[in-house]
Amino acid sequence: MRFFTILLFYSISVPLFSQEDSVQQAQLYLQQANQIYSQQKEAIEIAKELYVQAANLDPANLEANWMAGSLYLETINKDEAVKYLLRIEALKPSYRFDLPYFIGRAYHYGLDFDKALEYYERYKRKLLGNRNYRGKDRVPLEKVNRSILECSNAKDIIGKPAQYSVIPLGENINSIWPDYAPVINKDETVMIFTSRRQEDNTTANVDKDNFYFEDVFISRKSGDSWGAAKNIGPPINTEYHDANIALSADGNRLYLYKDEQMGDIYYSDYENGQWSEPKFLTDKINSSIYSENAVSETSSSDVILYTSNRPGGEGGIDIYYCIKDEKGNWYKSKSLGAVINTKYDEDSPFLAHDGKTLYFSSSGHKGYGGYDIFRSVYDSASGEWSAPENLGYPINTPDDEIFFQMTADGRRGYFASVREGGIGFTDIFMIKYHGDKDHTPAVFLTKEQEQLFKTLEAEQLAQSNKFEEHELKLMDHTHKIFFNTDQSAIKDEHQAELDSIIRLVKKHDVLNIDIAGFASSDGNPRYNLELSHKRALIVLNYLVGKGIREERIVARGYGAIDEDTTPDQQRRADVRVVMKGTHGKSP
Repeated sequence: MRFFTILLFYSISVPLFSQEDSVQQAQLYLQQANQIYSQQKEAIEIAKELYVQAANLDPANLEANWMAGSLYLETINKDEAVKYLLRIEALKPSYRFDLPYFIGRAYHYGLDFDKALEYYERYKRKLLGNRNYRGKDRVPLEKVNRSILECSNAKDIIGKPAQYSVIPLGENINSIWPDYAPVINKDETVMIFTSRRQEDNTTANVDKDNFYFEDVFISRKSGDSWGAAKNIGPPINTEYHDANIALSADGNRLYLYKDEQMGDIYYSDYENGQWSEPKFLTDKINSSIYSENAVSETSSSDVILYTSNRPGGEGGIDIYYCIKDEKGNWYKSKSLGAVINTKYDEDSPFLAHDGKTLYFSSSGHKGYGGYDIFRSVYDSASGEWSAPENLGYPINTPDDEIFFQMTADGRRGYFASVREGGIGFTDIFMIKYHGDKDHTPAVFLTKEQEQLFKTLEAEQLAQSNKFEEHELKLMDHTHKIFFNTDQSAIKDEHQAELDSIIRLVKKHDVLNIDIAGFASSDGNPRYNLELSHKRALIVLNYLVGKGIREERIVARGYGAIDEDTTPDQQRRADVRVVMKGTHGKSP
């Protein structure tokens, strides 16, 4: 109840000072925020709002601006920190040694990578010019160089957004507390995850970090909706930390992480309607002096992937595998090798139900901030993993994306992230795949490739007797669907045009649809990318609602469009009808 007590206190206290001088009022907000932030970590959003109000009432208050900016960097909408950190730079650049770095971070989170690079480089020069500085507000050179590399990577990754939409799971799953590590069975009827929520927690006390102890929760799916999550109960949950890390395909074996030794993996089996007492996995995987904290099993359960910081890898936390011998006993562990592991950290491996596609999080591969989710496919003929592929925007962001699970059909996934649409701290989201996996949209092609493929399409169509003249005209045209400022609703004037496309594609199975969403350059890069993605999905949803199957549509957002047109002409989605299987293949 403490959270709601603070909320009531805040809502009552605000009007008490509404008639006072703004500077004095700002100081009172600052004092309230400091008290809340130091004593009630779960109320960080309330503290942030008070810091923000204090900073806006008194823009010259350095502490209020710093705390407003730094708390934005700890929560959602991290790019909002820019406003407050730039104030400090204008008022007193020497306020903190690492101020340029954190301004860079705020731009980084806002997907403004050029500005981020400008400030990262500025801080790097400052750091190299003060090599002997060892204050607490010093960011190490290695971390700065990694941030610079991530921004460079981002320009390529953001330019090729993935065919996914990200959907928050809502209050039946998420809470105002950290919720993470979602695992599902193969049928996607059971979800188990870890939460540090107050409600329904086994323990009434908080840990030293002022969050409640981890408990494992379970939700069951009814139709298309997840039911309200419930504490999974004993013997899984105890008075201390209990966290799940994997679930078998049949949903009957749950893997757990326990803070024993340096961190070990346990498992519990679901038998006769209840979970068994957790058992130590094996000393072939668990060790006494290293940490093992994530696991994934194959469908046959004879191979386990897990993570550890033990020697024998590439550095940091790496992914290892362990197999059973002919007698069913666990044999020795080996690293997955340098294709998968890096000198940085790899975490939360998930081997898909096809037995060859590996999803995992990494802070070392070609990512653009924190942990990104990657995919690699095992080639049984060569015995090698493919080079890890970044899943791209909107799944990955400059923040941490981790604990990823994919459904058996490959069209949905679940993961934990801190982003807009969440309820508080880390939340669980579902991703939904759109389009044919072998269908690459024309916007990915060079101008030369685009012209060549258009020529190929024209030749194919000319040789075909299936299409009427008016249908050929529909296919040889980019249909521009325009939107109002800040909006993603389809205008009535475009519906007849889209309906013509729908009739055409329904008639001819050889056709697919490409949708590319765009925004004007009026907003910041993150907002523009999100808005362009929404516009592409609005058109997709319209087409799906009229009976077009999703696997025949590719919909992606590309942010602000770089062309010499008016903003009204840039706020749009480009829709093209294409031959199925033509795009993305070599001529």
